[in-house]
Amino acid sequence: MFLVCLVVLPACEPEIITDPEIDDTQVIQGILHVDFQIKHIWIPTDRIIRVGLHVAVDAQSLYRGIYLQSANVTDTKKLYVFHLPPGTYYYEAIIACLCEGDSCSAGGFPGNQFGKKHTMGKFEIVKDESTLVKPTFQ
Repeated sequence: MFLVCLVVLPACEPEIITDPEIDDTQVIQGILHVDFQIKHIWIPTDRIIRVGLHVAVDAQSLYRGIYLQSANVTDTKKLYVFHLPPGTYYYEAIIACLCEGDSCSAGGFPGNQFGKKHTMGKFEIVKDESTLVKPTFQ
């Protein structure tokens, strides 16, 4: 039995595969911090939810839904972090209204309940630096 274990156990070790053409030391990135706060004059903030947060290489990609990265947004998390190579990017943040009746419409959310607002912006990522973005909604 001991001999069988000696033969089987080494076979369970994961094989480490490396690509000689990819050098991890060459990957240079910066950090994007998105402070995704929810503030509204007319509607209680507990009746507004985060729906989406996306990063794209250009504005056209945002409109087409071709995202470089997307965050898994939640009701409790306000700060999101993306690691990106240096360059110019665009972000899109989306919120939705949960109020009943016409409160959402009065607060500027199209379509009453479950209406969404979108905002977007342009930002720069610099090597080994952090960039902070604070989405605001009209």
